[in-house]
Amino acid sequence: MALLEVSDLSVALDGVKRLDNLRFTLEAGERLGIFGENGAGKSLLLQAVAGLLPREAMVTGAVSIDGAPIPANESERAKLRGKRIGIIVQHGGLDPMLTIGELIVAALVRAGKVEDAEKRVVPVLADVGLEADLALLYPADLTPGQQRLVDITIALAGEPELLIADDPGNGLDLFELRRAADLIARHCASRKMSLLVTSHDLKLISALSTKVMVLKAGAIAELVEKTLLFTYPRNEHTRKLVTAGRLRPKTLMRAPIGPPLLEVANLSKQYSIEGTLPFVPAASVPALDNVSLVLRTGESVALMGAAGAGKSTLARTVAGLDLARSGEIKFDTATYHGADLPRMFRRDISFVFADPLESFDPSRPVGDSVAEPLRLEPQRLAEEISERIVEILGAVGVPHDLLSRYPRDLTRGQLQRLAIARALITKPRLIVLDDPTGTLDVLARGETLLLLNRLRDDFGMTFLIVTQDFEVAQAVSDRVMVMDRGRIVETGAPAYLVDSPRDDVTKRLVAARLPDIATAQANPI
Repeated sequence: MALLEVSDLSVALDGVKRLDNLRFTLEAGERLGIFGENGAGKSLLLQAVAGLLPREAMVTGAVSIDGAPIPANESERAKLRGKRIGIIVQHGGLDPMLTIGELIVAALVRAGKVEDAEKRVVPVLADVGLEADLALLYPADLTPGQQRLVDITIALAGEPELLIADDPGNGLDLFELRRAADLIARHCASRKMSLLVTSHDLKLISALSTKVMVLKAGAIAELVEKTLLFTYPRNEHTRKLVTAGRLRPKTLMRAPIGPPLLEVANLSKQYSIEGTLPFVPAASVPALDNVSLVLRTGESVALMGAAGAGKSTLARTVAGLDLARSGEIKFDTATYHGADLPRMFRRDISFVFADPLESFDPSRPVGDSVAEPLRLEPQRLAEEISERIVEILGAVGVPHDLLSRYPRDLTRGQLQRLAIARALITKPRLIVLDDPTGTLDVLARGETLLLLNRLRDDFGMTFLIVTQDFEVAQAVSDRVMVMDRGRIVETGAPAYLVDSPRDDVTKRLVAARLPDIATAQANPI
């Protein structure tokens, strides 16, 4: 008998069918990876299996564990989730009122592992590479990456038979992602734990799964062994997704690389961190430590490093959104230190935020936000503004009718194209992008990277791009700068750094990469 059986499962929300007649089984020890575009129904499927669907959901079909239906009573479902099923939700769910140690103890108690629960907290944290001191802290005291690792730790602490993991790599840097993937894989192998996992990262799906399900508009497009799916995808939609997931290294751009456009000299900045406990004093943490670099006209440079290395701080300072404590930046005839970038030059440097959903005003049509930077050019006539908007929308491949819609009505991929359109609207000479593909599904990521390369071809754009992914860096950059603790520790062409890293940090980043999906290996990590 299968551990998990899903029979003719359909789910409707607000009168719209979101899952359509799904059927599959999962044996003990099997690992099923689920992927598809945003909105395909991945998270909803996991919620249905875990008994966490919204009350207003209309459900037909059945979900069974060891032949027994998921209980209708919420308290019984909670017991099942505590003892037999571990759950990692997409955006985390740590109780802010409890310390990390208390959260782990509570998870152990729910799983029936009451004896010595408090003594097991430190070993549980050590299992995922977290320090024992974190047990005394609250979720708000942790970095987003640490919070995510605690989510995973709590889900695994009770040694469940089935782990339901909704995008477990969300918010993790390369080191944390590899640590989390190895931890989940180790639990699967050592205890024959079954796994249902979703991710927008095909490398993570490939690394953790033995079988793969492709969802399209709530229906199963393909469900086969991992090796067959990634090597010989039969469904046209699957082929499209797998092709988009295999990023090709950037070829030589037609636009020539010219003289220096931006020069950063000895830039430094500190963040003050207050002590979270009475015996922990406040401390200054270097965000930027004497950083110097040169960015040339028409060049694309990627910034890489672990979380907290200083990548986003450097990007935001260059774009005029943060202020450095010392050092200076030269752009054209302007010398500035970050937020004091002269107004006359603000139209020449644009910024694209990591999550497009959070970078648009939810109360205004997206067209208002796209046109907003043109206020830096008050002399322009309404007719000229309209012509500029039409030109830029054509450049990024966005239909004009989207401008009247609100952010909630659009996909993240559409919003990111509109965010790039907003960045282009003043025809800047430099665009700074903070992890522009990190929140996108596999299709939107591939399309966004193709768009960035095409914009370089068409407009001779200069890019400074923050990314966590060597594949992204190889696809869009000429050079990579690796950062660690606010310093640039190594610079080189993407392929060279991957093949011949010199600095220890770069070596660790390269080693932390998940295996490429283009592999014939049948076994996951």
